[in-house]
Amino acid sequence: MSAPSAPTPSLRRGFAVVDVETSGLDPTKHRVIEVAVTQLSPAGVVESEWSTLVRARGGTGPVHIHGLTDHDLRDAPTFAEVAGTLRGLLEGRILVAHNAVFDWTFLAHEAARAHTSLPVEERLCTVTLARQLGIPSRNLRLGTLAEHWGIPVTQAHRAADDVHVLVDVLRQCLDEAGRQRSPLPLEQCLPAARWWRLAGVAHRWKRRVRRAKRATTRALGRR
Repeated sequence: MSAPSAPTPSLRRGFAVVDVETSGLDPTKHRVIEVAVTQLSPAGVVESEWSTLVRARGGTGPVHIHGLTDHDLRDAPTFAEVAGTLRGLLEGRILVAHNAVFDWTFLAHEAARAHTSLPVEERLCTVTLARQLGIPSRNLRLGTLAEHWGIPVTQAHRAADDVHVLVDVLRQCLDEAGRQRSPLPLEQCLPAARWWRLAGVAHRWKRRVRRAKRATTRALGRR
């Protein structure tokens, strides 16, 4: 693939393409049970590949989606045991994932549980990027984008296989971004504690607005 035209200083740092499988959808209650990372140069050349199962409390969750059972994770390392390796793979790179806020939020919460943090400043969501570029696929799911570009999918919803697909999807998107001279929609990565605090503020504000609306409705009803 060709590198995007006039790469920014951020882009020259290269990428860490990431996928996580989890035991559910709530990062405060559910856990990462598999994680894969492929390091790419700014031009999209693979520099390293790594993946691991992760043993966590609470079971593996939706086995019908990812196919992982408690038995599969019995001898796997904990997140705390792989956190150092993960830090080295992510450090100084742009984290790339499909629906990146999901993957980042789970990783940040796992890092907080392990009393550490992950050295990531920015993330790139391939869903957002494909939408910005106007990719003419039926939808923006990873499998659909892979089908659009003829990228083979071997085992969906397993971290290592999804990362292999995502690497090729990212390359296609970067080529298209270069042709369109479109800036990459990079987003800031916040540590779990700060992210959750901001989310909590938003939730409390929405709750106050709902209470105010109910009070107004009651007052109008008494007239």
